[in-house]
Amino acid sequence: MFIPKNYNITFTPDLEKFVFTGKEVITFDITEEIDVINLDSVDLEIVRCQLLRKGKSIDVEHEVDKGALRLFFKQPLVKGEYKIVIEFKGTINNFLAGWSRSGYQVDGKPRYMATTHFEPADARRVFPCIDNPSYKARFDIALKISKYLSAVSNMPIVREKAVGKVKKLVTFVQTPLMSTYLLYMGVGEFEFAELKYRDIVIRGVTTPGKIQYTQFALESARKFLAYFEEYFDFEYPLPKIDFIGVADFGPAGMEQWGSITCRENVLFYIPGMTSIILQKRIAEVVAHELAHQWFGDLVTMKWWDDLWLNESFATFMAYKAVHHFWPEWHVWTDYLTDTVFEGMGLDSLR
Repeated sequence: MFIPKNYNITFTPDLEKFVFTGKEVITFDITEEIDVINLDSVDLEIVRCQLLRKGKSIDVEHEVDKGALRLFFKQPLVKGEYKIVIEFKGTINNFLAGWSRSGYQVDGKPRYMATTHFEPADARRVFPCIDNPSYKARFDIALKISKYLSAVSNMPIVREKAVGKVKKLVTFVQTPLMSTYLLYMGVGEFEFAELKYRDIVIRGVTTPGKIQYTQFALESARKFLAYFEEYFDFEYPLPKIDFIGVADFGPAGMEQWGSITCRENVLFYIPGMTSIILQKRIAEVVAHELAHQWFGDLVTMKWWDDLWLNESFATFMAYKAVHHFWPEWHVWTDYLTDTVFEGMGLDSLR
């Protein structure tokens, strides 16, 4: 059996050509003899594969077929620890799956940020992996980008190093054990706003000219973190949490561990302009995605047929948290009309 333990990956995204290159080292255990390894891989060009055991190279052949990267070995692999080195190329697409681009304008000129979205099974569009929620691993991520851009991932930056005259290598702290669909990488001309709860950094991340609109979401997040920690009797385990605004994001939000992406219209609050209805929606989305940091990220279903557990707990806790701080909003009435009645309608179809 093939069990990945660590993915050490360096990516080089190009926001002008909308492509990227990557080099990964997968550290894994073999628990019984095998002569082939199947990795999930979609729309990636595989440049090179190498297998290492105790620093020595082992002959390997590969083929890509129907969403799988298959590695073949002349001799079966015996029990023990190995490393696979894979170099690959991919595209930064425009259909919000894998690594995609999101457009905005600065002084009337088009610009783009690159943002990832892997749920349920699109990590395989960005790097070869076991793209299954039950196969948790640790991730060491580095991004080689223009020195004029910023990078965001699940964990804080551990170092930045100049590479030549126009690029830099941004390296992030290793993640805890987590599923592939929760990995996040964002690159762009970002602006940041920051609050703190205990030693946890709560950040807003936006493209230029919008960062001031994240203040309500960040203040709400600080309240909800304290509330959830006390209610669950379990501290938020990461050193930071980001709320990243994506203009043309499909869902309202996505709970990548430590780096939550939100559609801008459910993240930005403009005093004097945003309605109470939308303000409630912003609070609910922030609370929902924060609840997922426990329900889904820390504790994860084995397979997608139990996704309802993640979503139902996060939905319920979001309403509970919002009601705790803003009882005058009567969000439990919204819960009945938006959630309970919808669920009853779906149940009636059985």
